[in-house]
Amino acid sequence: MSWTKNRLVFLIIGDVLLFNISFLLAYVMRFGLDIPYANFLPYLRYFPLYTLIYLLLLAIFGAYEVEKGFGFFDHLLVLAPAVGTFVVVHLGMLFLLREFAFPRLTLIAAYLLSWVLTSGWHALDSLILKRTLKPPRALVFGKREEIANLLQKEKVDSVEVVGWVKDEEEEEISGLTGYNLNSCDQLLKESRAEEILVLSSPDLTTRTLNFLIEARKKGVRVALVPSLYELLVGCDGFARLGNVPMIEPWRTASSADRFLIRTLDIIGALALLLTLFPVLVIAALGTKLTSPGPLFFKQERVGLGGKVFKLIKFRTMKPDAEKETGPVFAQEKDPRITPFGRFLRLLRIDELPQFLNVLKGEMSLVGPRPERPVFVEQFQKEVPGYFLRFLVKPGMTGMAQIYGTYDTSPANKLSYDLAYIRNQSFLLNLRLLFLTFKLMLGRKGAR
Repeated sequence: MSWTKNRLVFLIIGDVLLFNISFLLAYVMRFGLDIPYANFLPYLRYFPLYTLIYLLLLAIFGAYEVEKGFGFFDHLLVLAPAVGTFVVVHLGMLFLLREFAFPRLTLIAAYLLSWVLTSGWHALDSLILKRTLKPPRALVFGKREEIANLLQKEKVDSVEVVGWVKDEEEEEISGLTGYNLNSCDQLLKESRAEEILVLSSPDLTTRTLNFLIEARKKGVRVALVPSLYELLVGCDGFARLGNVPMIEPWRTASSADRFLIRTLDIIGALALLLTLFPVLVIAALGTKLTSPGPLFFKQERVGLGGKVFKLIKFRTMKPDAEKETGPVFAQEKDPRITPFGRFLRLLRIDELPQFLNVLKGEMSLVGPRPERPVFVEQFQKEVPGYFLRFLVKPGMTGMAQIYGTYDTSPANKLSYDLAYIRNQSFLLNLRLLFLTFKLMLGRKGAR
């Protein structure tokens, strides 16, 4: 098995083992091999929960990010906030659970050992990555002078610069392949680029911007030198090329955040389905008894990567509601909506079956709302960069639903969606879920 391909799995397995070994070693250091059962019971009773909390904190504090240049002491600093937070949480749990038989010296030793051993394990990961992970092939956009100056004066070892995109009248750069800005497919095929770096972001033309959007759509990472405005307002996704600061305007969440988000999706969807089961039963009976037609309404929507899936909702409109009108958005006081359906929409109960889409992995609890293919085709013609919203899974709720209204334009919704994509994280999802519950109490924007 390749370390780089299965790195996160190896790291988590190692962290689980080392965390529990730390506690066992701490007991042995305190009592030898004859450990009193009464003192060992507080660990034995809850060690799976302690381990899960430790892993979650490591992920939240960025311990699973790729850091090729970090050594042991670097990882000690990176892990310090996660371990420190775990100490506070663990001591609070011991107090609440009344587990006072946990020896104090054992606790201190266990905390220190887990910090040191986990740091050493992550330092080994960095060393393996440094020796095995090849730098990605990068294509550079920019003026001839600044690219030549960068390659001459800066130590660029984080990427392998394989070429630059030039105007036809510009001279070649010695030792670097120059490409003309033709079709995205052709240029990416010729250069085999995995990343695109833009050094002159304030001078981007519409043609270049469309190329970058198309490249990002194909999974190519895009980074650019920020303008003064972007530096003043602040931005996430910081990177660097040599000593030149860069940002990723369309970055996606880290692998650790994606793992936590998917865990939250599964646990949250299951918990809410079970909790709201009586509401689901009432909604199902009300729909069947008040209007003829099927219980559920299944409709094609566009999801991650542009893939089409079937979204599930309680039916709130008359059967064949679009037979005469064709595909149209619901309007205020829409005559096609049944009386009971209007009630379901008011409380957003009609959306609850989408928890099944979440469990299937087609949706997330939080993300851009999925649109129908016919509207996606229309919006892609009208709104530049609309396809960028498909870099993440669609969600049951999102920033556009929380901060916008039902009438928010597709362009403004895209701005909300891109802001979410750029900052997507486990903690942001938790915050948006909290705001959604608050919003539901006010019933804002429901139709």
